[in-house]
Amino acid sequence: MASILNVDQINNAAGTSAVTIDSSGRVTMANTVEIDQWYLPASFSTNNATITGWARQGHAFGGYAGTGMSQSSGVFTFPSTGLWKVSGSLLIVAGAGDVSCGVLTYGSSDSGSNYTIIGGAFESQNTNTSGSFQQLINVTNASTFRFKLQTSGLNASSSIYGEANRDYSALMFERITDSQ
Repeated sequence: MASILNVDQINNAAGTSAVTIDSSGRVTMANTVEIDQWYLPASFSTNNATITGWARQGHAFGGYAGTGMSQSSGVFTFPSTGLWKVSGSLLIVAGAGDVSCGVLTYGSSDSGSNYTIIGGAFESQNTNTSGSFQQLINVTNASTFRFKLQTSGLNASSSIYGEANRDYSALMFERITDSQ
């Protein structure tokens, strides 16, 4: 025999709302949504360097949910543990003579003492193109995990393009589920 439970809200033992269900069946669980987007408001052209200058989106269509990422000198810190999807789309401007240029993505689990290359986005043959990447990062300790992007192969006329009023080069951080 099937049973039906009709509720709008489930509280924890202390009486605070833990889960809500709206009339469309949309379930909201407090403190579980984390999504944040950052962009590059100015071009970055230093080779073999951590990309700095990131800003959280400030235009009328931007926003974030949850605590949001923190960033210092191009190094991002996660606000909570979990399995995080990190994706980026970068406008890579290759200068004359560049065979391949772009960025490498790095992760650290020891507060930035050591980094491991986990991916990248590159372009080649002296063109301007969009490079993209997606990675899952299993953040098991929010106080020690870090993420950064570092340029690679840029010559004097190459850059990762940024502009103050548009998201030509942007990063998205999404918490998918609990850490694995």
